Amino acid sequence: MTMIDEHAPMTRGATDSAAFRATFGSFATGVAVASCRPDGEEGVAITINSVASVSLNPALTLFCLDETSATIAAFLRAGHFALNFLTEDQQAISNRYARDHSFGTGDFGDGWKSGAPILNGALAVADCVLHDVYGGGDHRILMGQVVETGWRQDARPLLYFRGGYGNIGDSAS
Repeated sequence: MTMIDEHAPMTRGATDSAAFRATFGSFATGVAVASCRPDGEEGVAITINSVASVSLNPALTLFCLDETSATIAAFLRAGHFALNFLTEDQQAISNRYARDHSFGTGDFGDGWKSGAPILNGALAVADCVLHDVYGGGDHRILMGQVVETGWRQDARPLLYFRGGYGNIGDSAS
């Protein structure tokens, strides 16, 4: 058994963007694709990992987008979004929507209650109507009221840690 020295010195840095990324990149997160479809327009999707549940009553969730993102205007026009949590076998989907925000052929099915398109094969989905938008430095915080949820029992999540993908392994199942 390997022991970790809890008194070993930590790498320390200022609050510059590199130190900030290194610190928060050390917190493993799930990976999601946020999707929407404004009326009469093509659907838009973007890979995200800045997601949080906010409240149980009412059911609220949030995700964050860079205020310069090409997708933010579509999410605001749509007034809805789906948070599609990815399975460990959807790394290619994550990479695709990190670069290209237009829908790939066959990636999305029909919308649920809010009308937001749902990613085929997702681990779990939170279907939301846009509740509020807040400023957060160089990002916007989009809060949604969850109107429908769905999840799969037969799959594991895709994780992101220190700039790379991972999974939870057998011991966490």
